[in-house]
Amino acid sequence: MVLLVVERGLVLVLATVALLLAIVSFRGLVNLQDPMSDIGIIDQLSLLLGLHEQSHVLVVSTNNYTTDVHLFTFQKRLKDGAFFLSQESVKHTDSLLIYDDLILHQQQAKLQNKCEQVLDTCDSIIPFTAKKANIPILLGLPPLAPHLPTKKEQRIFVSTLHSCLSTSDYDYHKDGSLGVITPHKQNVMQWFALSLLNKGLPFRRPKDTPLIAETDDNNLYITYATADMTRLPNSSLIMHQKVSVFGESWDLVTVKIGGLGVFSSRQMVFTGGNLDKEAIASPCVNPVVDRWWDFRGHNYHIKGIKKSVEEIKEKNGPFAGKKVARPVANFDDCHAVVQNYVKRNLGKEFDFVIKDLRKRKVYIRGNIFIKCSERGLTDPFKGGSVKMKQFMDSLKHACKVPNTEQPYACVDMMVMGVFMENVFGLHKSSVLHTCHKVEESHMTGDWQVTAALSLYQNGFFSF
Repeated sequence: MVLLVVERGLVLVLATVALLLAIVSFRGLVNLQDPMSDIGIIDQLSLLLGLHEQSHVLVVSTNNYTTDVHLFTFQKRLKDGAFFLSQESVKHTDSLLIYDDLILHQQQAKLQNKCEQVLDTCDSIIPFTAKKANIPILLGLPPLAPHLPTKKEQRIFVSTLHSCLSTSDYDYHKDGSLGVITPHKQNVMQWFALSLLNKGLPFRRPKDTPLIAETDDNNLYITYATADMTRLPNSSLIMHQKVSVFGESWDLVTVKIGGLGVFSSRQMVFTGGNLDKEAIASPCVNPVVDRWWDFRGHNYHIKGIKKSVEEIKEKNGPFAGKKVARPVANFDDCHAVVQNYVKRNLGKEFDFVIKDLRKRKVYIRGNIFIKCSERGLTDPFKGGSVKMKQFMDSLKHACKVPNTEQPYACVDMMVMGVFMENVFGLHKSSVLHTCHKVEESHMTGDWQVTAALSLYQNGFFSF
């Protein structure tokens, strides 16, 4: 009797194993083109059964404030080599950049210690089952000249890091593991990362991919993929890069729209184009504001329009329930001035660009992101999507309620709101996305993803 039960149990186990193998084998027949495809239970089971292989890649980046260690996990089907980018883990440690006036050998010792901290952080993030020798490591540096002005300092900085990393247990190669990520390279790699992490990139066309929008003090810059280079305004094209997207060659461009940066647009809206007019009374400023603004050799005296008021019913205080006149910036007049200025700047030369950008997902950075974080719409460190309704509510609040720390918030937000509507076609139900975390994949929307993918597929690349 016991023997019979054991035999039946053994048959049941074998039948279960056979069924699982059949299911796993069937899953292996499914064509996998997108590395961002979701990993299901069957894929996890395949990994346990040894039919899939797991690998890791370390990508380290440093900036003025922190050094970020990214561990990317890949899972590959042994049958056909198709793979998933399954996970990203991130930890932070001190910045590798040194600004103090220590003498040279002290700087090297301090950098060595910081590099060892980075390696300790790497050790803490990798699974205990992983072998360090099988994990390639890449350290991407920002341009060094702003931090280390002389070539000698830059060479010593790089050689110290090389000496530190080469003695680690990770897979390190001098020519492919350490180098500078230029702004141009970061821009291209970030766009690819955002497009990939939104999933479905192998099946998309250029018009279906996201754009990156940012402003500096002077201009608006838009990076996106286009299917027609011939209709772009050459005078405003500041970057063109051929990008390989799953076997196809795409055109990635950055277009500049002049005069829509924070300070230049503020100056033009205040002065109406007469830059020498330094006594300003603007509908875009609350009447209680009385400020001086130095910009490009001009000392502007900024005030609101005195008679601009709004009657409201007080909810609290001695005047509760009574209507009082509250000074406000004139939203409608300000909008009209800004709308006229933005449309003049766009002109017909950008008609095709604007048409090409419609219905794309918008990722913000630069001063657009800074303004949103200043207004409390997104976290300055972690990011987070901004609904346009929230943006417009914050804009109206900025025009109604004076803020001594942000006296020009009304005009600055108005310019951004108007060009988001006119250039990107955004409306109240639209969303502005930040690059810190891509919602669809929960990974960092930056160059580290592209670097990890390239390193995993092709091995170390030349900086």
